[in-house]
Amino acid sequence: MLWSPLLAITTHHQGRTNGMVAGTGVFASLVPEAPRVVIELTKTSLTHDLILASRVFALHTLPATPQDALATSLSLVRTLGMRSGHAGDDKMMGIASRPGVTGCPILTETLTYMEARVVATLDGEELTIFLADVVGGGRLRSGDPLTLRVLREHLPKEWQAEWATSREVQIHEARRRRGLR
Repeated sequence: MLWSPLLAITTHHQGRTNGMVAGTGVFASLVPEAPRVVIELTKTSLTHDLILASRVFALHTLPATPQDALATSLSLVRTLGMRSGHAGDDKMMGIASRPGVTGCPILTETLTYMEARVVATLDGEELTIFLADVVGGGRLRSGDPLTLRVLREHLPKEWQAEWATSREVQIHEARRRRGLR
């Protein structure tokens, strides 16, 4: 299977910030001096809507090591990946961040980040694929990236039902948007 590390995606638009967890982010350029990245985001996400409006985002890899960094990553996955920004909650409240060159929140407890400006989109029915020019980035710490396998192995038992419910809602909506219900 082709899986990238789990990613935290953040953005902002007109004073509102939001973030989500995504599973797809890849480099998309042959030109080393002009790097690009592709991400795909579900249309049900507020982060998706804010990126469409602002045309900017930050992509972060989450650390799986050392152990204290893994605990922080799991907390980020719960906050950004198991709750909807459409519910009105400020998902970014209490998350350590600083503004980047695009104004997007840079999560300071992640391994790496890239900031990007969207140059093209592709409608994929239940998701949108964003192609973007990388305009900044850096490494914030050393460690191994969090993968879906590691997440599943370490997700606290008391969060597993919340994870499953969130996934089921997303899958149901994706099937509806593709006419597969």
